[in-house]
Amino acid sequence: MTLLRMIAIHLLAVLVGTVLVSIANTHVDLQALARIGAEIPFAVRLDASLRDLQGFAPTLLALLLVGFSIAFPAAGWIAALLGGGIWRPVGFSLAGAVAVMVMITSITLVYRELLGSTITPIAASRELGGLVTLSAGGLIAGLLFAWLKPASR
Repeated sequence: MTLLRMIAIHLLAVLVGTVLVSIANTHVDLQALARIGAEIPFAVRLDASLRDLQGFAPTLLALLLVGFSIAFPAAGWIAALLGGGIWRPVGFSLAGAVAVMVMITSITLVYRELLGSTITPIAASRELGGLVTLSAGGLIAGLLFAWLKPASR
């Protein structure tokens, strides 16, 4: 596989992960508002998603670029040690999800420990269900990466 194709597959996974995590972030937050009685029409959900793609996604893209650049090679190496096969898609999927979890948890810890802040900078991750929902975007991106990248020999 050419280096250019490998980079393109990696960037596509980062882009897909960015879009999915950003949209998940928007809707976890909006769903919290809906649970307390706010009516949120489709047009508002769409507008909020587009605004998050403009505002949150650029930073998220940079973070996922770094996170996936560490997680995917590690997953590939571990999958190869385990014999490949089903371990490739499982490994890359878990690597994508864990990369998102680590990134979001790290951001929260930096705010808390280094800045002395009590806020959760990514509100959707306040509860475990929200963090898992956001991580699903990384999981899908990892699965896409495994699907598009041929196995090493």
